[in-house]
Amino acid sequence: METQHNFKHTSELIIKFLKNELSDKEKAEFELWLKASPENTALVEYFRNTEHVQQEVNYLDAVDVNKGWEEVSKQIVHTPLKRLAWTKIIRYSAAAILIISVGIGVYIYSAQLKSKEINEIAGVQDIMPGSKKAVLELADGSVIDLSDTNLGLAAKDDNVAIGVKNGVLAFSAKRKTSNSDGYNILRTPKAGEYKMILSDGTQVWLNAASSLRFPTNFNKHERRVELTGEAYFEVAHNKALPFIVSFNKTEVEVLGTHFNISSYQTYSKTTLIEGAIKVSEGTSQRLIKPGQQAFTYDGHLTVRAVDTYKSIAWKEGVFYFKEDRIKDILDQVSRWYDVDIVYNGEPNRKRYSGTIRRQATLSQVLEMLKTVSDTEYSLKGKTVTVNINK
Repeated sequence: METQHNFKHTSELIIKFLKNELSDKEKAEFELWLKASPENTALVEYFRNTEHVQQEVNYLDAVDVNKGWEEVSKQIVHTPLKRLAWTKIIRYSAAAILIISVGIGVYIYSAQLKSKEINEIAGVQDIMPGSKKAVLELADGSVIDLSDTNLGLAAKDDNVAIGVKNGVLAFSAKRKTSNSDGYNILRTPKAGEYKMILSDGTQVWLNAASSLRFPTNFNKHERRVELTGEAYFEVAHNKALPFIVSFNKTEVEVLGTHFNISSYQTYSKTTLIEGAIKVSEGTSQRLIKPGQQAFTYDGHLTVRAVDTYKSIAWKEGVFYFKEDRIKDILDQVSRWYDVDIVYNGEPNRKRYSGTIRRQATLSQVLEMLKTVSDTEYSLKGKTVTVNINK
């Protein structure tokens, strides 16, 4: 069994490897550790093959590792974890790295362990993360469950072909525009997400508990869709046909660009990644540049510079928190794991930052949040109770 010191040291070696900062001595030590177990090699390869691991590596630059481990050590001595003992985390350190600093949690979890093994380690009820699932309501009134990753669909509208391949819903128009006034709706439940390609080639990633209403075929004047919840758009460029997203009381107009819209609350956030968009709220209109976010609420519109990755991390399979309150974090957890959150006590106003892979099970997420937030969590059925420590 690895000691706490060895676990810390191994974690630091892995981080330095990902950041390409290993000294010659550390490289030799790291190679020995890799050869010691197939699980070690599998873990590192998992990280190296992650398309967006660089975002996590960049975030690690802001973490004071030494200070973090000091804080963890104090918590181990005074308030040991009850459900998932620290010694057991250390024992399975070939499958997980946990680094904690004051107010900061970075939890990078390898999917190599099967859910059954995880539950055996934790010894408690657990809930698996969300997955690709949605329901498509066609304009003709039919409803199709898209849980299957590959489907051959038939539509009554002869102008549009529909198909599902590898969990992606695609519409292919047989003619460019139509006067059809029919509308389809794609809905994702809690613990679900889905990707769709519209008939004009625009790609849409729909987050959990969201819906997109769109015409069977775009008309000759515009490409208009209606959103509830959250979605990331990569709009196919068409100078003659502006693409318009309507949500709450806001409209976003583009010709071709990449952006994310979150409209779960009474307020909405539109974050521009690439290109240019015009955001309209009431009588206010603003042109948004890449790296900016439009915040709209009750007729008011403000624009600010933001960390754009925070808005699109969900699409990349990551919870990414940056100066977020615990309630805002748990709102995301609620949607992705399809659970209700109940609070015993008033949530504190402290802010937390970090990353958690959305492939982690609910108990793993709660254990990490427990460590950094001084808050107890209990899971019963589909309800997470948050016991606030005064």
